[in-house]
Amino acid sequence: MIDPRELVAKRNCGSVRYAVISDYSGDMNQVLAKFGLNADRALLVEHNRAGALDILASLLHRDMAYESELMPEQSARGIAEAVLHPQRADATYFSNGNWAKRESWNPLTSSTFDAGIIVREGESVYVCIWFQDED
Repeated sequence: MIDPRELVAKRNCGSVRYAVISDYSGDMNQVLAKFGLNADRALLVEHNRAGALDILASLLHRDMAYESELMPEQSARGIAEAVLHPQRADATYFSNGNWAKRESWNPLTSSTFDAGIIVREGESVYVCIWFQDED
């Protein structure tokens, strides 16, 4: 797994939230609240690993507000792979839309733009990588 400080330094734009929690409730609203996101499970879309990887790489490659390049696409993909590499085979991936395709998304913060990936590993471990950009 990549060091969170390295991820923040390399993206160098907006806000980055990178957290891991343990929650045995099975209540995704509670998990979202623990990550400081709007506690509304209905705003999440489930993705497979490939889709999650594309979304994360896209969010690392370009900022959400102006689509300015933050790092080369290949570097962004490498970091995304490093972030998602340790996840278990049965991991489940969630986001608030599909930023890789620039499709509509459901805001989970008060920022102008926000998106990221939440990974559920097993029944109790959750990893959140969330980005917020302002216009």
